Amino acid sequence: MDSLRGLVSALHLSKEAEVLFTAIKSLEKIQRKVLGGLPEITLKEVAHHDEMNDCWVVIYDRVYNVTDFLRSHPGGEWTIMDYAGRDATIAFRGTGHSKDAIAMLNDYVIGELPETERIFRTDNPCAVLLTDIPE
Repeated sequence: MDSLRGLVSALHLSKEAEVLFTAIKSLEKIQRKVLGGLPEITLKEVAHHDEMNDCWVVIYDRVYNVTDFLRSHPGGEWTIMDYAGRDATIAFRGTGHSKDAIAMLNDYVIGELPETERIFRTDNPCAVLLTDIPE
């Protein structure tokens, strides 16, 4: 879907196309809620996606495909590539991202870690307790 946004931008398509893209993203979010959430993706699977043309990271126990975002990241693509295929939560949190940057995560989410691998979004008594984890 992110590649669709890039295509719309590259082709300078009409505002209607951008509205359609936004509507599709909204429908996907609704579908995830109705169908019971995100698919589970293990850390082992995430580890296979550690290249410029295939880059996944984990932030707050959710898996993000940030391949299409690498080149437009304000801090540079290597800021993210340092964590490609791994958990980037500490780096993400430590940088102090804006509310807009945090909201952008929703554009790239593709799954979440299994309950046994989570350290933030879990009922496990050993979980890291934070009150400001983005939805």
